[in-house]
Amino acid sequence: MLRKSVDHNLAGGLGIAAPAPRVSPLAFGIPPAMVFAVAAAGAWLIYSYGYIEDDAFIHLEFARSVSEGRGFSFNGQHVNGDTAPLWVLLLTAIHAVGFGWIAAAKTLAGIGVISTMSAVWCICLDLAGKGAEHRYLPIFGLLVTSLNPYFVHWSFAGMEAVTALGISIWAIWAAFPANGMTWPRLWTGVSAVSLAPLLRPELVFLVAITGPALLYRGWRLCADSSTGRRLFAFVLLAAAMAIPTLLWCAYAFHAFGSLVPTTNAAKRGGDFIAVAKQLVGVYLVGFATILAAFPLVVKRLRRPGIPAALWILLLWPLACAAFYLIDRTAVQTRYCLLSMPSLAIAVLWLLEESVPRVWANRVVAVMVAVSMATVALIVFPHVTNKVKLVKNVSAAAQFIRNNLPANAPVAVYSIGQFAFDGGHPLIDIGGITRPDVLPILGDLPATIRWAKAQGARYYIGGDPPEPDAVTVYSFAEPFVGWTFTHSRYATSTITAIYRFDDARGSSGNR
Repeated sequence: MLRKSVDHNLAGGLGIAAPAPRVSPLAFGIPPAMVFAVAAAGAWLIYSYGYIEDDAFIHLEFARSVSEGRGFSFNGQHVNGDTAPLWVLLLTAIHAVGFGWIAAAKTLAGIGVISTMSAVWCICLDLAGKGAEHRYLPIFGLLVTSLNPYFVHWSFAGMEAVTALGISIWAIWAAFPANGMTWPRLWTGVSAVSLAPLLRPELVFLVAITGPALLYRGWRLCADSSTGRRLFAFVLLAAAMAIPTLLWCAYAFHAFGSLVPTTNAAKRGGDFIAVAKQLVGVYLVGFATILAAFPLVVKRLRRPGIPAALWILLLWPLACAAFYLIDRTAVQTRYCLLSMPSLAIAVLWLLEESVPRVWANRVVAVMVAVSMATVALIVFPHVTNKVKLVKNVSAAAQFIRNNLPANAPVAVYSIGQFAFDGGHPLIDIGGITRPDVLPILGDLPATIRWAKAQGARYYIGGDPPEPDAVTVYSFAEPFVGWTFTHSRYATSTITAIYRFDDARGSSGNR
């Protein structure tokens, strides 16, 4: 301290500017682990910038329609085809301040990534308390969550999954505090609960748990106030949580005649057994080590001292899995991401309570190593191929816009980018905007007959829809599945635009 004072005085006496003191991120309350995580996320954003998921283009198409004053429309059709209306409105807001549509999607995703990592850090810090056995829980939670292959994949794909995960954790953190409630914490929870159902429909189940808990916490915070003021605060909190969802429901019922999005039926995946098998496979690829560690720590649940938040972190993934099975949802990786990191945080806490520190560290090291290996073997080549696919589909969409007759609709399953980049009328054969095709989904001849009856004159797919269909354009579709057979990412298939034999209009060959 004396040496620093002498140095500064000497520099000032000689007329030399004193060197600026080094400021650590900790001076602003920012942990170094968070700085590293944000820096890694920024690097991944740059690497994966060319990747926007096809479903994210659906969000963008709805957002562009809202921005242009056409309401919630897709490809000119007014339809309740988006399960995340809040995401659409946020995209519209960011675009309104000068961002391009792709930049808006990436910016919004980045905000969601930072919010989610902050939520993970806060809830782990809360669960850790002052016990020495949990001093590494925030770092472990941040590492296991942010390096999860599903988290990495969806972080900047333009979708709402990572943000919805963060909203769920913020809600649990606020509703079940370890060390007492404060008004800022309460309003954080109220904000999360009010937004949650508009980001993912499944979050309504979590709202049913955290919402009443927050109302109870608010009632207790007003214990020193009069009964009238307590009732006023209770009503205000309840209204703040409910009004956003109620407003959307009123709009949806008025505009579409239904509260349930058309995507709900379109995402169903067959009978109970088929859905269960798919669910198990998706959960194992992303969270095998977490599921494997759970039996090792489950005995700790029989002893007292389990924080209330931990029980919610454990039960929330079970509620989601039960919903997917009952609803027969074709589970995708982003659906799994919505709740499984909550289980990971709970398992980490139980692990530190159940085994010696050295073994806890080794288990976490294995979890991180498996996640990083999966990211290297699957996520990097997967996203690399997704970038190529986006470019190829963009070129195909431009071909459609420039060469096909404007009054000749195109039948296609993956409607997002073709609608957003092409602006050409489409016939959705996947059922997201045209649910009347769902009963025959999987029966290609019947689907083709239906599409032609709806006015389709062209079709996009791998195999010709009819023996005499004419290929007018073709492009490579790199392998974009999830597989540990790394060589498959070097393969591709050919997708083509076919003209039905009775179609008329200009076309080209490539």
